[in-house]
Amino acid sequence: MSGPRGGREEARSRNFPGIGYWTAKAAFLHPDRIALVTPEGRRSYRDLEVGVAEATSILRGLGVESGRSFGILMWNDARFLDLLFAAGRTGGVAVPLNWRLTAAELAFQVEDAGIETVFVGAEQEELAAELEAATGCRLLRVPEVFDGSVPAAAGPAGSAPAGRSPGAEAPVPPPPMSSLPGDDDPVLMVYTSGTTGRPKGALLTHRNLFWNAINDVLALGLTWQDTSLTILPLMHAGGIGLFTLPTLLAGGTVVMPRRFDPEETLELIGQEKVTVMMGVPATHGMLVDAAGWDAADLSSLRFAYNGGDRCPPAVEARFRERGILFAGGYGLTETAPTAFLTELDQADDARRLDAGAGKPSFGMDARIVDADGRDVAPGEVGEVVLQGPNLFLGYHGRPDATAEAFRGGWFRTGDLASWTAQGFTSIAGRSKQMLKSGGENIYPAEVEQALLEHPAVAEACVIGRPHPRWNEVPFAVVALRAALRDGNAAGQAAGLAVAADDELRTFLEARLARFKIPAGFAFVDALPRTSIGKPDRPLLERTFGAALPDGEEDA
Repeated sequence: MSGPRGGREEARSRNFPGIGYWTAKAAFLHPDRIALVTPEGRRSYRDLEVGVAEATSILRGLGVESGRSFGILMWNDARFLDLLFAAGRTGGVAVPLNWRLTAAELAFQVEDAGIETVFVGAEQEELAAELEAATGCRLLRVPEVFDGSVPAAAGPAGSAPAGRSPGAEAPVPPPPMSSLPGDDDPVLMVYTSGTTGRPKGALLTHRNLFWNAINDVLALGLTWQDTSLTILPLMHAGGIGLFTLPTLLAGGTVVMPRRFDPEETLELIGQEKVTVMMGVPATHGMLVDAAGWDAADLSSLRFAYNGGDRCPPAVEARFRERGILFAGGYGLTETAPTAFLTELDQADDARRLDAGAGKPSFGMDARIVDADGRDVAPGEVGEVVLQGPNLFLGYHGRPDATAEAFRGGWFRTGDLASWTAQGFTSIAGRSKQMLKSGGENIYPAEVEQALLEHPAVAEACVIGRPHPRWNEVPFAVVALRAALRDGNAAGQAAGLAVAADDELRTFLEARLARFKIPAGFAFVDALPRTSIGKPDRPLLERTFGAALPDGEEDA
C-alpha cells in the first residue's frame, strides 16, 4: 500500500523512536513495572514486549510488511496493542475497523485499504463472517492465533508480576532505531469521512504518534507514576492517542476494560488507583448519573479530561464537586488526535472564558483564518488551520483530497473557532455539518444518501437535535414521493407518518450503524431550499431542531 503525501515528501529517516521501538526499549529500561491491566490480567513491560514479539512474528509470517495493511476488528484488548506495536516493527499498517458499523460499511474500508487479513475478536464473529462473505478477506480469530504464552500476573498495579522478582531476568537491549521503519512511514490508518460521506483513510506515521504522545505528556504532566484509564475504543484515534500510547511512552500503567460500563469504570478507578481519565461528553454524563457515583472512591484521580465535543457544564460541575480537576481539548483523527490542550493549571481560566478547547499543543502551530486566509482578531470566528509534526501523512489513495486539505500549506480542518485575548480557543461550530453523537461522528450526507435509496423517498435532509445523554442525535426531514402522498387521505396523514417512520428505520438498519439511524422523522411535502437550490438547513434546524427528551430514541 502506498499512501499519498500531498506534496509533503521528506527525506526518509531511521533515527527516530518509532512505535516499533517503544516496547523493546521500555522492557529494557523498566521491565518489571506494570504496563497494562485488562480483564485477562496484568502485564509488565517485559510481558508487553513478549506479546509484541509474538504479534511481530505473526505479521511477518503473513507477509504484512512494507506498507501492507491489515484490519483489526475487536473490542479493547491487549492483542490490539500487540498488533499495533508489531506493525511499527514490520512496516505494516494497522487499520482499526469500527465494530459499530455494518458489514456493508466495513466492506468499503476493507476494499479501499487493500486489506487481505482481519484479526477478529471473540465478540465480532458474526459481523466478521458477514464481512468475509462480502469481501473475501481472510479472518484470523485472535484467541486462536495468539498462543496465550504471554503471562497474566496477579498483584496490584505497580507491583512486580507474581512469581517473578524485579531483576530476575536480565533485560535485553532493544534493536537500534536505524533498523526499524522510518519516521514518516505510515503505521496506522484510521477511517474518517468528509461532507460527502465517503470514508477516507487517514494515514498516521511513527512521527505523528510520537509527537501526539509528547504533546500530551508535556501538557498534562504524565509520568511513570500515572495510571491511565482507557474507556474510549481503540478503533478510534482517540482511544489510541488519548491517553493509551502517551501513558505507555511515559512508562506508566494503562487500565483497559473491554468496553465502557459506568459502574465498572467507577470500581476500576478506586481499585486500580487511576490518576488520569479521558472521556467524551456521553461517557462523562453516564458516570455522574451512575448509581455508584456518590459512593465511588475517586480520590486518586488527578484529573478527568474531555474531548469530542463540549461537555455540558452541569456534568463538569459534578466532577468539580468531587474535587476532581476537569479540563478539555480539541483534536481530529488527522492530528493523531491532539491539536489543542488545556494545561491543568489553566483549567479554571479556560472555563471562566468559556474556551474549553485550550491552546495549541506544544508541537502544533495553529491559526484561525477568514475565508480569504487572513488571521481573525480575538473574538472573531474563523476556520482552524494547522501545521505540526503530528499532522497525518495524507488520505490513502486520495491525492486530490490530500492536496485540498493542505491547500496553502496549512491543514484546513473545516472547523470554526475563535480566540480569546489570552490565547484560549472556543470551538464555534463545524462547517462540514458533521454531527457528534456519544463521541461518534455522523455525517448527514451519508444518512441522506441511504434514505434516498428507499423508493418512497424523494428528498431528505438530516440535522442534529440536542440530546441530554448523547449531546446530539440525527433527525431526518423527509419528503415522500408525490404518488405515495396523494394516495392517502388527509385524515390518514398522521398514520402515514408513523408507518413511514417504522419502515424507514427497518430499511436503514441493514445499511447504517445504529447510532447513525435518525432518532426521529418529520414528513413534509417538499424541502425548503435556498436561492441556489440547496436545502435550507438553518430553517430546518429552527423548525425541527428542538431537543429530544431523555428516554426517546437513542442514537
